[in-house]
Amino acid sequence: MGKRKLVTLATTGIIAGVLLLVAACAGPAGPAGPVGPPGPAGTGGGAGVTQNTVNETVKAYFTAYDGNLPLWKIQPGTAPRMVELTLYFNNMWFGAQAGNWDLARFEAYRSEETVKGIYVTRPARTAAVKAWADPNLAALIKAIEAKDKAAFEQAYDTAIAGCNGCHAGSSGGPLKSMAAFKIVRPTTPLFSNIDYKGP
Repeated sequence: MGKRKLVTLATTGIIAGVLLLVAACAGPAGPAGPVGPPGPAGTGGGAGVTQNTVNETVKAYFTAYDGNLPLWKIQPGTAPRMVELTLYFNNMWFGAQAGNWDLARFEAYRSEETVKGIYVTRPARTAAVKAWADPNLAALIKAIEAKDKAAFEQAYDTAIAGCNGCHAGSSGGPLKSMAAFKIVRPTTPLFSNIDYKGP
């Protein structure tokens, strides 16, 4: 089983466990029991944990990045997202070259969705990625929607130049610079089973 499948399986298991916990807390009300002793000052007494408190706690754990929590530690970081972008940019290029603008537009959409994941799991990289993604993906989408091959190629070249600039100024893992990952126009489709011309 691949690492990505294990991560997906683990994430699904954790989410299912949390949902079961929330469901158990929200189960049918039973007969009222004895009132507990008063809680410490400022806790609202001994009435117990409310469903709202559980909901807010779960929401906080899922919406705010905390690298010390196991669920956050297993989320894909920037490097896997870059592999996804490489795939989408490859398909986008060959779709546009074949005049399959729907395929190119879908890959631009998937690129937008991919960078959103970086904003959540690697907030320290948000500013740099956003500075690249916002103008470059918008320019690609504009050219794709206009079905303008020349504008697309210019936007594509500008986007990959931006990738290379960011790589040169970024570190990751054991590398002090990611400049070794120089992006160029693709010459070969990654998938032989896609008819890039479309229907």
